[in-house]
Amino acid sequence: MDCKDCHRFDSDTRRCRDGKVNPHNWETAVSVSQILGIRTICMFNDYRERLVAARSPVHKTEK
Repeated sequence: MDCKDCHRFDSDTRRCRDGKVNPHNWETAVSVSQILGIRTICMFNDYRERLVAARSPVHKTEK
């Protein structure tokens, strides 16, 4: 999602009202999540769910 289309975007300051960032590519999203944390990435960002899934441990069931 483009920030300008979001209802949380302040067009006067050209910033997110929630202080979130919206990386436009995977490499930047990874860097931002490593430095600032996943919570700083916008909920509407295309890469956020993939980052959350990548950091979640895989639970294996024992047989």
